Amino acid sequence: MYKATDKADSIFYLRKGSVRLVRFSRAGEAVMIDRYCSGSLFGNLCFCGGPRPCEDRERDVAVALVDSEILVATLESVRANLRRCPERLFGLLADYCRRLAVARMRIESLVLYPAEERLARALLLMTTPQDGQCDSVILDPPMTHEDLAHCIGVTRPFITGLMRRLRNRGFIEPLPDGHLLIHRERIANTYS
Repeated sequence: MYKATDKADSIFYLRKGSVRLVRFSRAGEAVMIDRYCSGSLFGNLCFCGGPRPCEDRERDVAVALVDSEILVATLESVRANLRRCPERLFGLLADYCRRLAVARMRIESLVLYPAEERLARALLLMTTPQDGQCDSVILDPPMTHEDLAHCIGVTRPFITGLMRRLRNRGFIEPLPDGHLLIHRERIANTYS
């Protein structure tokens, strides 16, 4: 488990699994800030050497959502590894691009879109078809209604109604094992 109070040079590489970054409010309420998948770096990242925002960071915690394999490194060891194998920089850039796209979507959608569309767009960003996979993708690991509510800025009871509407429109399909099948093409055709 990572805490924002860990040493500033601690960097965590998620080799396998899924992790979510949670921030606790002063009242102790947990809010999901981000979700990391295999191949992601997380922790106290600051490659530029500039000032890092540290207000309220002591309330950040990273929690594994499934069995995960995490390597702990220092900023200097990551830099040395990138110098030895510069092609690994592309993986790092891809992860940052994904994070930037998610952050932009969240900011943009809070201003521009009604809640149902925000949820549909968030589900698109959380799922990516793999090679040979059709356009319907299982959200894995599954997310709770609480986590989805935090992602789009609504309450948990409100998200339950939104999920019912998306299901009725054929955008999502609950599976017997608790996972959620996201019909990406239907969502994209509606909200493109």
